Amino acid sequence: MPPSSRPTLQACLEGRRNNLDFLRFAAAAGVILSHAFPLGEGRGTEEPLEAFSRGQLSLGRLCVAVFLVISGVLITRSWERTPDLARFTWARVLRIFPGLGVMLVLTTLVLGPAFTTLPLRDYFTAADTHLYWLRNFTLAFPQWNLPGVFETNVYSNAVNGSLWTLKYEVGFYLLTLALGLAGLLRKGMVAFGWVGAAVAPFVTGRLGFWPELYLYFGGGVALYLWRDKVRMSPWLALACTAGWLVLARLGYGRIGTGLFGAYVVLYLAYLPAGALAGFGRWGDFSYGVYVYAFPVQQAVSALYGASMPWWLNAAVSLPLVVALSALSWHLVEKPALKLKDRPPALLQRLRFARLQPGSR
Repeated sequence: MPPSSRPTLQACLEGRRNNLDFLRFAAAAGVILSHAFPLGEGRGTEEPLEAFSRGQLSLGRLCVAVFLVISGVLITRSWERTPDLARFTWARVLRIFPGLGVMLVLTTLVLGPAFTTLPLRDYFTAADTHLYWLRNFTLAFPQWNLPGVFETNVYSNAVNGSLWTLKYEVGFYLLTLALGLAGLLRKGMVAFGWVGAAVAPFVTGRLGFWPELYLYFGGGVALYLWRDKVRMSPWLALACTAGWLVLARLGYGRIGTGLFGAYVVLYLAYLPAGALAGFGRWGDFSYGVYVYAFPVQQAVSALYGASMPWWLNAAVSLPLVVALSALSWHLVEKPALKLKDRPPALLQRLRFARLQPGSR
């Protein structure tokens, strides 16, 4: 089949069959496998991808990149379809915060008391217990520990290390909203930002994870904006995979993921769409898997009582995490998302004010 006859990304996006639900679930499960190494065997345990990439990439980091590429496409498409401040913001709030809030309540009031080494009175009166939910729910100042919880684990004093990525995800939502409202969500602006993110780590180390993670999110945005030009070719996907492998082996895995990863992720998401296209018929469990996995894996390690093989930690944890994520989806996340077309009055007023002639 000649390159010109390959379907464009736009054609793939317009189709109803895709592997997005499976890819997101697989990425969430990949984070479990990645975390099983340090949580089961102790800090500093190196997983195979870290060794291959000279410490640049772990499987968990690569899976976060998958999430962000998909998010870049879907969030940009969401804004283009409904360029409305109230509805866009409310939909994002409902996707992140109800599931997060319930998980944090269960962590603080169920898991914490079950595993703390402190007397329950001391646990419940400790300031860090009271602040754990608030700090992690607001995302601004994440708190990793609960008093006396997992202190003797091989990876000690960390209750949910996966939450660090959520502030970046929300930050990119806000960036998309700001560019959309300003009329700057265009190819040139996104390309400029993407190049800046690629260069920033070599210029300054003061921007934290923002440049790296924007490479992934921005890659998804860029491919979406050029969707009518991007052809989905298996040969190009193989070439991108080969380029990523070379750069990863040379110790430039993050740049390689930024350069080549988005295309490979979207190729796998939309072509071929076979039996995996129906994976989401039971629900979208990926977010629940992501936010529940770390505390469950820590609990498994605590009950084991010593260093345990990574594969055993992952094998025991995965079915427990999937069960919790299924409950989260059906009891919390799905009911919350049914409200996405009914933004609260405050957001509605903000939209009304923005649309008034002469408003500022």
